[in-house]
Amino acid sequence: MLIEKNIIDSFKKLTFRNKKSLNLSDDVYYDKEKKIVFSTDIYEENIHFLNSNNPKQFVKKLFRSSISDIIAKGSIPKTYFMSISFKKLKKKWLESFNNELLSESKKFDLFLGGGDTIRSNKLTITLSIIGNVTSKPILRETAKLKDDIYVTGNLGNSYIGLQVNLKKLNLGKDNYYFKNCYSTPDLPFKFSKYLNKFASSSMDISDGLVKDLKSLCYASKCGAFLDFLSIPFSKRAIKAFNNKKINPIDIFSKGDDYQILFTAPKKHRKIIKTIAKKTYTKVTHIGEIRPKNRLKMSVNKKIFDLTSTNIGYIHTF
Repeated sequence: MLIEKNIIDSFKKLTFRNKKSLNLSDDVYYDKEKKIVFSTDIYEENIHFLNSNNPKQFVKKLFRSSISDIIAKGSIPKTYFMSISFKKLKKKWLESFNNELLSESKKFDLFLGGGDTIRSNKLTITLSIIGNVTSKPILRETAKLKDDIYVTGNLGNSYIGLQVNLKKLNLGKDNYYFKNCYSTPDLPFKFSKYLNKFASSSMDISDGLVKDLKSLCYASKCGAFLDFLSIPFSKRAIKAFNNKKINPIDIFSKGDDYQILFTAPKKHRKIIKTIAKKTYTKVTHIGEIRPKNRLKMSVNKKIFDLTSTNIGYIHTF
């Protein structure tokens, strides 16, 4: 069985070591001379979204998760390209789909640059984003020893929303809240514009905090230490955990959060708090970068080694 990393590693020779490809070790392509970054994502029905009948239930999620890679680099998304394989197409569905994209495009100030369409037996959407770089993108590979580790927003709400959508979980009056967290990620868009002032490394959380932090540490050739009690959860998620409705490991490690995971020198703690307050963004210090390629977490004074655990969304083929 192959995992995503095996496949990506097999593709590295195709870059001919061109620096713009970043050795396929990050989420973006970076052209220093043209000051642009580029990312692309594929979304398939029943894998990345549950039901294609109502575009209002999935378009925001797809659009925002695509620009998440760009904003996590401290860059500004500007243009998107879209390729779609449609099932049987109805005019009413297409109007709703376009209206959702129009709303998102206006909200985040992007325009459609082009794309392609074909007919298929399953709805598949590919979104590619071009972003502008103000100075240089903040990559995964530049975390430094003793840097603080931060995350924006709350973790786990999206995963809980997915379980509610799948009818594996019923949280009563909180169901709508979590379903909305899944379908409409709350991106730290305003905060991201200031990342270049303090972040040493950065990426978005798409596959879960533990898995994505491991990727950051692997790229930066370092380890990390997390404090479980510092990980930010919403009040509703804490209630679900306290009522034993959901496993606490699943709450923060399953992915689809689309928040920013970043590191910063300790000297920047004050400015991070200031900008978080200025942009009305929840930003939480959750750990520290350590030597060696080990990921450890403290839980009520007990230390757990998560280095070899397969926690998070694992892409298998």
